[in-house]
Amino acid sequence: MSNYVVTNIRLPEEDYLKLKEEAAKKRTSLSAVIRERVGSKKATEDYAKKLLSLKTDWFSWEEYKMNKEKVTERLKKYNW
Repeated sequence: MSNYVVTNIRLPEEDYLKLKEEAAKKRTSLSAVIRERVGSKKATEDYAKKLLSLKTDWFSWEEYKMNKEKVTERLKKYNW
């Protein structure tokens, strides 16, 4: 069994109600629905695309040049 971490999150009420409804239809817990959504491949890919599209200074130009191949591979992986 996985180790779980307890955390609090803030959701818009509309999203919360949709998730609660989905949990009720599946006869499972809200936590299970959220874990399913967060752990899905699509969610991971969407998150990666969002991160890659951000205009940030998280890394310098020198770091980019050093890791250009890795960045290019990641962009190709996500059809970017």
